Amino acid sequence: MPPNIEPSLSLSDSRSQRYPNQFFDLAQQYMPPTIKELFRWCTFYFYNSPLIGSAMKKVSRYPITDLIFEDGLEANRSVWNTILLTDLKMKDRMMEVNLDYHVYGNAFVSLHFPFIRFLICQSCKFRAPIKNWDWQFRGSDYNFAGTCSQCGSNGAVEVKDVPYKNRKELRLIRWNPENIHIKFNEYTGRYIYMYSVPGKLRNMIQRGDKDILEDLPIIVLEALKKRRMIRFSSDSLKHLKQPTLAEQDQGWGKPAILHVLKDMFYLYTLRRAQEAIALEHIVPFDLIYPLPNAQQDPYIHTDLSSWRIQIETVINKHRRDPNFKAVIPIPIGFGRLGGDGKALLLAPEINYLTQTIVGGLGLPQEFLFGGLNWTGSSVSLRTLENDFIQNRSQMLDLTIWIKDKIRIWLTLPDIKTIRMSDFRMADDIQKNQQLIGLNAQRKVSDQTLLTELGYDYDQEVKKMIEEQHVQNYLTDLQTKSSARSQGEAMLIQSNYQRTLQENVEKAQLATQERASRLGITMPGQPGMDPNAAAAQGDPGMDPSGGGQQPEQPMDELVMAKVDSWASQLAKMDPGQAAMTLSEIKTKMPEIGIQIEQRMSELQAGSTGGQAPAAQVPQTQFAAPSGEPPAGINMNPLPERSAPRRQGAV
Repeated sequence: MPPNIEPSLSLSDSRSQRYPNQFFDLAQQYMPPTIKELFRWCTFYFYNSPLIGSAMKKVSRYPITDLIFEDGLEANRSVWNTILLTDLKMKDRMMEVNLDYHVYGNAFVSLHFPFIRFLICQSCKFRAPIKNWDWQFRGSDYNFAGTCSQCGSNGAVEVKDVPYKNRKELRLIRWNPENIHIKFNEYTGRYIYMYSVPGKLRNMIQRGDKDILEDLPIIVLEALKKRRMIRFSSDSLKHLKQPTLAEQDQGWGKPAILHVLKDMFYLYTLRRAQEAIALEHIVPFDLIYPLPNAQQDPYIHTDLSSWRIQIETVINKHRRDPNFKAVIPIPIGFGRLGGDGKALLLAPEINYLTQTIVGGLGLPQEFLFGGLNWTGSSVSLRTLENDFIQNRSQMLDLTIWIKDKIRIWLTLPDIKTIRMSDFRMADDIQKNQQLIGLNAQRKVSDQTLLTELGYDYDQEVKKMIEEQHVQNYLTDLQTKSSARSQGEAMLIQSNYQRTLQENVEKAQLATQERASRLGITMPGQPGMDPNAAAAQGDPGMDPSGGGQQPEQPMDELVMAKVDSWASQLAKMDPGQAAMTLSEIKTKMPEIGIQIEQRMSELQAGSTGGQAPAAQVPQTQFAAPSGEPPAGINMNPLPERSAPRRQGAV
């Protein structure tokens, strides 16, 4: 920027006016004359303008998405994922490079491969890393000097840089465009890049800063010693630049800030005016003065010194107590200067100029300020999307260039494909819904759907396989547990059935033994006369001696047993028969009732006519062999008294 206050004074023609050309304005005379001066203005506005700073950050970060590595070998994908994302943090580096690209219109990137600096004694040729030496750097001749630990000689030493392969020491270098010089051949389109060491680094080197000199490439020291620039090889520097016209600075990209430099000058002019208005007219300035009283001039008949002291006292009391009421014998007046700043503010002009600047940067208003009007039908949105896609292709090209450099340096196998996950704008919701519908109709593959939605198909398939294994394992555990529970339940049920059968058999044996002790012959016992069995009412024996008759229905068997028991009880003493019948009713109520009815019928038949036999239904309490229930005493009552002891009363 010219040092003069009036830009027109810097013009060579003394007769020039304020506007030497009808197409010029005041800001035209402040336009940067060179590309390097433009870079300094870009830096200034990026750090000092909240409008340009936030716009450049957003437009630099928005199009950067995750890197996706595609290869048939999982180990190969894992290696490149570790190098580019973990070691180099490529996504962060791309955002930084993109920031240079949008602010300066140019981005210069290179890779730094690590090396160890060795110092060699000129006398004994002893060689050791520079950290093991007691060394100094002489800024006068740009040479290293040190004391040899082997021969003890002190003087100049030789320097040798030995590269080594360690991917964790790789560094991505971003070069300041102000220090880069480009030679462009308009006939061949060939670029030649050169680098001049900045003054700050030159001063640190001349002071002998050991932290800088330990790993500074020796070519930088040679360039400073010879006062020459450093020329980059054709493949050691990557240049990303904004599209520009075919003009005198064709080798350089032009930043978007160039289009709004005049508007920024005008905006800062309005801001300075607004600042002056805020300082002078926002806070009012009040004046207090005495008024005439009864046609008496206060400046003649009043002691103004005492009046001023009294007024100041009243003002101080009012400041301490806002409710203070003052009584003054002389009327006073006041006048107000300023306080009209709100009417003078330039907010509408500044807002209009802000919108103009955002449009000059090529950004929609909603992208910077937010809003609900950002839809896919907007032409500006489609244009912005195309700009982002072109920017993403440059970032991907940079990533592939870095990958190839590292692959050659580390002798690693190449990866099949590196790409960035798909870039989606805010209006992709309809497209995603269409994809989901087409996938449901089997018109689009699952891989295409997941890829468009931003998911890695291979990773999702792997996760689904793992989840299926876990689900199968849980299902297997659940099935085995259910089968185990069912088996245990069946075993318990079988044990209870076996125990019940054993109890039934024991009851039958006990009944037979009881019947034997009472002298009652049970039907079907060994050694029993078939005719007698038939006479006793055993329905299972043929009275003609023909052996076992065909098996009868269960109801008839139960009826036969009831008749047999009723006949036996009828022959017993009535008192004993009543006790036995009561015990039978207690243990088998239904059988006891049937026996009681049958006894009544037998007694009625012996006194009168023969009563028809009652049909006794089958019950679960009937003993299968016809014996009385266990625990019932079927012995007849004694017919005479028991013998007494001699001498007893």
